[in-house]
Amino acid sequence: MNHTPIRSTVLLGVFIAACSPASAQERNPEERLLLSEAKTLLQAAQQQGRAQAITSIADMEGREVREAPAHVQVISARQIEASGARDLYDVLQLVPGITVARDVDDVIGVAVHGNWAIEGKCLFLLDGKQLNENDFGTYALGNRITLANVERVEVVLGPGSVLHGGYAALGVINIVTRNADHGTGSRAGVQLGHSNGALTRTSAHITGAHRLSRNQDITYLVSHTRGNRSNAQRVLADSTLLSFQDSTATHANTFHFNYRWKNLRASMHYMEETFRVSDAQYTVQLRDVVFGLEQKVRLGKPLELTWRLGHADQLPWYYINSTAPERLASNTSNQRSNGHVALAYKPLAWLALRIGLQGYRQHSEYHWKEPGVEFVMTGTPEAVMSDGAVFGELGVNGKWGNLLTGYRIESNSLSGRFAAPRLAYTKRFGRFHAKAMWSKAFKTPTIMNLNYGPEEGSVSAEYVTTTEGELGVQLGKTTWITANAYHTVIDDPIVYVFDDATLDNYINRNSAGTEGFDLRINRESKTSVVLAGLGIYRPLGSTDLPEIQLPDSLSFAFEGLPNLQAFAAVSFDPIPAMSVRARASYRSAMWSTQATADGSDTELAEWPSELIFNAGVGLRPDKSDRLIIDLGCNNLTDTARTLVNPMRNALTPFALNGRQWLLTLTYKFVQ
Repeated sequence: MNHTPIRSTVLLGVFIAACSPASAQERNPEERLLLSEAKTLLQAAQQQGRAQAITSIADMEGREVREAPAHVQVISARQIEASGARDLYDVLQLVPGITVARDVDDVIGVAVHGNWAIEGKCLFLLDGKQLNENDFGTYALGNRITLANVERVEVVLGPGSVLHGGYAALGVINIVTRNADHGTGSRAGVQLGHSNGALTRTSAHITGAHRLSRNQDITYLVSHTRGNRSNAQRVLADSTLLSFQDSTATHANTFHFNYRWKNLRASMHYMEETFRVSDAQYTVQLRDVVFGLEQKVRLGKPLELTWRLGHADQLPWYYINSTAPERLASNTSNQRSNGHVALAYKPLAWLALRIGLQGYRQHSEYHWKEPGVEFVMTGTPEAVMSDGAVFGELGVNGKWGNLLTGYRIESNSLSGRFAAPRLAYTKRFGRFHAKAMWSKAFKTPTIMNLNYGPEEGSVSAEYVTTTEGELGVQLGKTTWITANAYHTVIDDPIVYVFDDATLDNYINRNSAGTEGFDLRINRESKTSVVLAGLGIYRPLGSTDLPEIQLPDSLSFAFEGLPNLQAFAAVSFDPIPAMSVRARASYRSAMWSTQATADGSDTELAEWPSELIFNAGVGLRPDKSDRLIIDLGCNNLTDTARTLVNPMRNALTPFALNGRQWLLTLTYKFVQ
């Protein structure tokens, strides 16, 4: 495909942004050095006793995590740097309760508390704008998100449909990028990886933030990644040697541009990744072009109006280099236009009412215009889904705590009407906090869920009900310990099954769900960061979903997903010009259905537990901190790491890199 016009636009935008004049109102160079503010801001926050993260996605009013009416975890830019994370996949390893696994075509997705959430069950956002594609509802982890300009990653583990709709049944992940308030200037960086005798991924980026005037600023990022997703080798069940180095080539291009004038924000994002499928002879492309416009308007002391408009043009799951006509015939393009308006009314210090309207229109179209290439619902090569919702929250707070109740009613043109309520109580007392929450959510059937259903319109909405409690304590000004227990019930889960007669099929099963426990420890000081986490789940006894259930002797886990994960990471500065980090990650054993040696049947295979060690050192050779040299080694012990599919589909396991050496060079420019 020809991307020359788009790439030219990207380069022109970066050139203009980099040449933007410095504001005469800025006071000193230190305020303009991008990324120099992380420790300074932390110190200031600690001095005021409020160095706990703020989240924007748990309710309609930004709150500290300890008071947010949801199970929220926030991974800051400093924690990302301290962990040595290279991409969003690595960042999510710092969230107890999140597990990654392999879907079809080597797509990597997430499970939330042991529940597979790949197709529209976990909502991914970039600065509040939806990233999930609209045909299947998937967001594939990979190289489209560059961490160079990420300020924090907010994660809600639990239902989020009251605020966010039908793609947030199990959770919400919001990637928040930097703006000029976090520091101005620009920087460039390159990263190289080497594993198993060859380069893995090589990436380069330029990012920056500039103030055009007192009330105007711009931010931008352009990045390119090329290489192999893995250099590992595996012997398959039929004794075939699969070299991932020869079969996982990938390249990705990303461009972000944001403009802010007072409270008005405009944005444009281009994200594209193309990768070869390891056990096939074809390539998959994922592409998103996302536009956004939003504003907050103060209508008076007790009233605030927020409106948001957006449009996305996507290639949701596009096959190229394939000789199979049926595969090429499944290619679609998808457009989504959406609007959101919300009104916050706070007549009294202890009372807040927030109401909103939200709607979208999706249009999906097959690229092939041959007879028979059509949507089941329409009998044509095009399908349209329209959706509208009204939602609201009522919050009451006092010395006794904070009580919040919310409700959403949504109507979908292809699937009918849904409703989702929530109730939450939070309380801070001294250094402790407590939460008790109950919420219900729904997973709206996507266009392809309906298209590949056994009969037209026969796939109904999936409902999720979660009850959870949380306790936390702050130790001093630098340490937080949080524990969360949950019980999640899924009614009418939408699952993918393969049938020899009907091929692809989405159906509703009876029930599923998990219960479990998450623990997270976070300590940050001027010179050190310590993170640790533990996540444990077990399937509910009422689960009736054959595609994920293991035999009774293994009923403590679901197929393809470990029931226990833990990590510990530490970073410290022995001298001002050096930082040292180390990290250990553990997952328990898991089991998945795989093909037998002769390919005539399937059998249950065990994948042993994994203990992975990473280490690295960062060097800042000049006093200005402009140049950063980072050397790292991931998987020090060269442990064989594997991702498998959490459904009974017998997909080829995806082998992750063994020992990998990393070199990162970053140079920061003063505006």
